Amino acid sequence: MLQFWTNVKEELDYNLITQKDLARLVGISYNTLQSWITKDRLPDAEQALKIAKELKTSVEYLLTGKNESQSNINPLVQNLIPKLNHLSNENLDLLKILAEKLQPTQIYKASRGC
Repeated sequence: MLQFWTNVKEELDYNLITQKDLARLVGISYNTLQSWITKDRLPDAEQALKIAKELKTSVEYLLTGKNESQSNINPLVQNLIPKLNHLSNENLDLLKILAEKLQPTQIYKASRGC
C-alpha cells in the first residue's frame, strides 16, 4: 500500500472519520475512494488537497509522513508529537506547565540524554 493511503488511514482513525465520510466531504463516491485505495492509485492534485484539508493535514504529510515545518524540530520532539496528539487537554495543560518551568539549558540537556 502506498504511504499516502497508510497515512490517510491513520489520519482517518485519529480524526474519527470513516472512509465513507471522507468520500462525501471530498465530493467523490465511496466506490471511487475504495478504487484508489485498493488499486494503490494516487488521486489527482486537487483531490489530494481536498483529502488533506478534510483530514486537517498537508499533502506533504500524506505523501511522506513528514511536514517541512518539522525539519527544524529536534528528532526527540518529533517522535513525541504523535503521542502528544492523543493526550487529553488536561494532560497537555500539565505538560505545558512543566515545559514552561524547565530552563532552556535543562531542556537541551534532557534532549541529549545528559
